[in-house]
Formats: sequence, C-alpha cells, structure tokens
Amino acid sequence: MAFVPGFEYDIFISYAHVDNYAFTGQSYGWIEGFYKNLNAILAKRFGRSDMVKIWWDINKLDGSVLFGQSIDEGIKNSAIMVCLLSHGYLKSDYCHKELELFCKKAKSEMAGLHVGNRSRIINVLLYNIPFSEWPPEISGISGFPFHDAKEAEGYGWTLDTDTEDFRNRLKKLSDAIYTLVNDLRKTVNQQSFQPDMTEKGNSSRVTIFMGDVSDPLRNVRKRTITDLEKKAFQIVTDIPPPFEADEHEQKIREALLSSDLSVHLLDKYPGMEIHGLPEGYRQKQTELGFDIAKPQMIWIPAETEINAIEEDRYKQFLQNLENGRCSGTRYEFIRGSTSSLSQTVVDFAEHIKQRRLQKPTDTGKVSVLLDTHCKDLVYAYDICKMLIENKIQPFVNPLEDDPRENSDILGERISQVTKVIFLYGLVSRDWVQERMNALLKYIITKELPIDQLILYMAPPRKEKNEFTFAQKFLKVKIIDKSSSACTDVSELCDLLRNQNEVAR
Repeated sequence: MAFVPGFEYDIFISYAHVDNYAFTGQSYGWIEGFYKNLNAILAKRFGRSDMVKIWWDINKLDGSVLFGQSIDEGIKNSAIMVCLLSHGYLKSDYCHKELELFCKKAKSEMAGLHVGNRSRIINVLLYNIPFSEWPPEISGISGFPFHDAKEAEGYGWTLDTDTEDFRNRLKKLSDAIYTLVNDLRKTVNQQSFQPDMTEKGNSSRVTIFMGDVSDPLRNVRKRTITDLEKKAFQIVTDIPPPFEADEHEQKIREALLSSDLSVHLLDKYPGMEIHGLPEGYRQKQTELGFDIAKPQMIWIPAETEINAIEEDRYKQFLQNLENGRCSGTRYEFIRGSTSSLSQTVVDFAEHIKQRRLQKPTDTGKVSVLLDTHCKDLVYAYDICKMLIENKIQPFVNPLEDDPRENSDILGERISQVTKVIFLYGLVSRDWVQERMNALLKYIITKELPIDQLILYMAPPRKEKNEFTFAQKFLKVKIIDKSSSACTDVSELCDLLRNQNEVAR
C-alpha cells in the first residue's frame, strides 16, 4: 500500500524514453538517476525507505507501441504524477496520453485534481521550455526547473544528477512532494472517515490527555482541543485543581493510562502548588506522565526566558526538560508560537494515529537506522534496497544535520531500532565524525537501547585507520567497502543478523 490511503503508488513518474539515454561510460541514464535520488531523498524526508512508493516504467517503449496495461494501471493507482517535461516529452503522444489519463482520473476522484491550492501533477522542467508550449493539463502549474538556463530565453541543459545544484533543487522538490502527499493523505482520511470509527474501543481512535495550563494559555488550549476534536481525536482534560495530592495523582494516573498521548502546555508561571507537595499541578502532571511511559509532547512559548524565572524549583524543572535531562525517555520538548501550536499537536497526534492503523511489524525482523548525508543519497538508496531484499528493515534519518533539530521525528526512528549505520561516502570525514558524536550524545541522553553502531565506508577509497574510537560505551564496527566497484552489503547483513541472534 502507498502512504496515501486508497492508492497502490504515491508517485507516478511520467517521462520521455529519449531522456533516459545514457552517455558513453554511464551505467544508467538521467531518468534512472533522478528516480534513485528522488527515492532516497524521500526516504530521508519521511524517515523510512518503504514509506513512499514510486511507479516508473524502466522499459518504456516509444510511441509506436500500444499503451501498456501496466502503465494504465500504474496511472490509475497513483496518488500524484511527477511530469518530467522536455522536448522529447512534448513530441511523445505516449506521454500526452499519460498526462491526459491521470488528469481525467484525478478529477473523477473525491479528492479531485487539486488539494487546496496544489495540483496533484508536479511539473519538473528538464529544459527551459516556454510556458506557451506546456501541455494544457499543466499550463497553470508552476514548475521546478532542473536545468542551467540563466536567462528566460536560454535553452538550458538538464543538470547532472551528481551536482550540488541538482541536489539543492531535489530538496525543494522533495519538500513539495512531502507537503502534497501529506495534505492528500489527510484529505482522503477525512473523506473516508466513518462515524463508527469514533466509537469507544475502536483501534483507530487516539485519546489525548491535555494537562492543566496557566490563565494566559487557556484560550490557546481551547482552540487546540477544538481542532483535535474536529479530527476525531478524543480529549481528556479539565481534571482541575484543587485536589489533595493523593486524589490528584490518582485521577491524573487514570487519565494518562487511558490516553495514547499527553500534551503539557507550560510557560513561565509555575502555577498553584499542590497541598502537601512543593511542586505545582502542571509540573506534577508532567512528571506523572514520565511514570506512565506514554508519548508526551511538552510545549512552551518560544519567547519564554527560563533563566529569568524566579521560582528556582520550577526553573530547574524547565531547564532539565529542555536539556533532555528528565527521566522520561518518550517526551518531546518544543518551543513554538501559539499560532502554530494547534497544527503541531494535530500532526503529533496524527502520527500516533497512523502508527496505530499500520499493520504490526514482524518482531523477528532486524531493523536499523541508516544515517546519511544528502551527498550519499544514491549509496543510501542502494543499501536500503539491498537490506530490504535481505529482510532487514532500514529506517532513514530526517534531512537535518543536527539530531536535535527534528528530535520528534528522529527520536521516533531511533526508538524503533537497536542498531545505527553511519554512511561515509562522498561527504567529508569531519561531517561524519560530528554526526556520530552528536547522535551518540543523543542516544546516551535519551537512554535509548542501541546495542550496535556501524560505520559503512562507501567509495571513493578511504585511508586505513581513518577513524579511531576511544569511547567504550558502544563499540563502532567499521565496514570498509570504499574500494569496491559496486555496493556490497553482504558483510553488513551478516553482521546485523549475527548480532541480532546474540541479542536474543
């Protein structure tokens, strides 16, 4: 199944066969390189190599051949189309038919051809083709240029897939695809929502505990609750003070145990103290969430100056939360604006809901996190593909270099694995070293059960003993394939399987 419900594929790549011709000495053409890079960067963006499914016809024939049934089915079962517009595309009746068929079928679906102000057809310009020559199906769509034209009238040659300019433009394209498929997914879910899904006990229903807040945040919490209820989330809230300490703890524990997620909106005000205890209700409710070990989202306004808080106990509590020093290993601390808070909580809750709807994974399957830089996306794609073929589930880190930049997503990825692979290919040695140091600190801070770290060296050739590791907390196994002509994961797979058997 695709990421977007109701479809077999998320993306259909429509292109002209001539654009995939390889030059002398090349092992594959531009379209195949684009496909591999897009697949890899979307795996990083979504965090899993098998999250988004792409259809492309590697054996596409010329216009003299009848329109294939497999192509027809691919188009009808795809959520969005990426159109690689070129001079060859404009001259291909075959390509025009693909575009026409997708446009027709999308208009006939409940979601329609447009999601908000975004078209489900994405226009990628391989050459600087004038607007007047674009097919009518994409005439009103802004394009993503993948050519080097400097002037409006310039011809513009297609960018090589191994250049920095290509990678930067691919990032923008992947962001657009990420937003589009997520918006389409939400639209489809809302349209297919059935009343019986809200009944108590339904496995798709997510219950959210909303903690006590200060007076300045009451309207913010109220708006957030309203938005969550519109999305069919069940809210548990208004377990108010004043309660005696024991009664308060009992009621909050009951609420937390019945919830799938707890949300705590904090600010500079410690709030009213609980009778008989030194801390206030908001702090105590957050701490009780640590004991219950359910996912927690802890939010404070971006402008909050923690060091300026006068109450020392509460100030220390917030400092520990922000620095990751609290005992809870499943909380996310977020600084944000009140205007974006509602959507942040909705997205967090939607993520938990989708995990609930997914089929359980095979617990006997080895799962690993592949940590890589965008320069090594092609290596990452090949490695992920081979790992999956060997029944090893790879997860891919988000795009940001710093683990703390996307700790909610990265923490979710690491929580599903016990092994981490660092990929060292075209990226600099210093970047890999800094990344390993940062991720190791994150693992220790969050007390994550990682039992194996692997450094996989891909081409170009690396010097022996380029990395030495003095730390004894976790040994790093080095696999040097930097002199290999092709990607080889046999040693990697053997190592992962053997270690997994030992762990059991």
